[in-house]
Amino acid sequence: MKKVNCYIHIPFCTSKCKYCRFASFSGLNQLKIENYVKFLCEEIKFFSYKVGNAGINSIQNQKITLETIYFGGGTPSTLSISQFERIFDALKQKFLFSKNIEISIESTPENVILENLVSWEKLGINRLSIGVQSLNEKTLEEIARAKKGSILDCLNNLEKFFKEFNGGITISLDFIIGLPFVKKGELLENIKFVLEKYNFVKHISVYMLEEYYDVPEEIDSKFDNIIYPNSWKANSIKEEDFLGEYLSIKNFLEEKGFNRYEISNFSKLGFECKHNLGYWNHKENLAFGLGAHGFLNNIRFSNSEDFLEYYAGKNISKEKIGEKEKFLEKIMFQLRTSGIEKKYLKFLNENKLKYFLGSNPSPLLEERENKIVLKDDAILFLDYILDEIL
Repeated sequence: MKKVNCYIHIPFCTSKCKYCRFASFSGLNQLKIENYVKFLCEEIKFFSYKVGNAGINSIQNQKITLETIYFGGGTPSTLSISQFERIFDALKQKFLFSKNIEISIESTPENVILENLVSWEKLGINRLSIGVQSLNEKTLEEIARAKKGSILDCLNNLEKFFKEFNGGITISLDFIIGLPFVKKGELLENIKFVLEKYNFVKHISVYMLEEYYDVPEEIDSKFDNIIYPNSWKANSIKEEDFLGEYLSIKNFLEEKGFNRYEISNFSKLGFECKHNLGYWNHKENLAFGLGAHGFLNNIRFSNSEDFLEYYAGKNISKEKIGEKEKFLEKIMFQLRTSGIEKKYLKFLNENKLKYFLGSNPSPLLEERENKIVLKDDAILFLDYILDEIL
């Protein structure tokens, strides 16, 4: 019996956020969505053929249990209940569901209405990740997100759902540091407002807006060539203030009982995202949908980001992962989470590691509980540190 996680990509949005670099498309063409769902169900149905085509023959006849299902996007919450039902039916015909399966969907605030909440819970969805990003009205308009009123309606609908329907869905909210027109300290005040008024929030994700005012030199995806307006840079907090913003939010969340279990993710005890923990712990995962990436039997595979290629069943990559690469990726993930275990130190650059641990005036790493961990004030240097020690 093989136990894996599962990612399903829904690439449709009402409008595409101006900072988004994922495989997603604006405009809810119902015929296009319906055709996509039909093909998605077929892709799930012919899973054995797909993994065989990717060179993963050893699991074709194995029973597979799904421990998590994560609907990402795009905006999965735009799917109708009947479309969700058909996807779940396709999954249940092919796989077993774990008794304690975590089923997550991403949603915009506008889709969080009582009717949807009740229906989603009946389907077995037990985790909802909502993109708030900011409560600044001008910011939301600039980045093409929901208005502040829609966000407050969403939160009030959730409160009613928990009080009147005894709802059992775990709620996670996303925020972004560095968006245009948000002043220093403002995002912290937004988070304080939400948590002090709505006690049902169990998980908070805090991301930093990467600077893309020029097209990156290396483009991994056709969606990477999006650049931000220069007006954003002129009306955003300075990059040197990002760390202070992050640390003030981190300290507040910890005071409120949220534990940071990954650089960008905080949760009350027991409400960590199992699906994301699976990524960071190198757990195998299936992947269905446009541009979706999976990992099975040490083979990483992905679907095309082009609709015609995806419908033709073309995978854009099938990459065998060797033991050394697995260890290096594990080290990268561990430094983002609880720290690097001592048994992996032999894979690191010893001199660089010593330097970051204390031979420089401001150490970026420290030893804690028999692990090498990233210091709080070093999070902006994570990629640099990894480049140096690996």
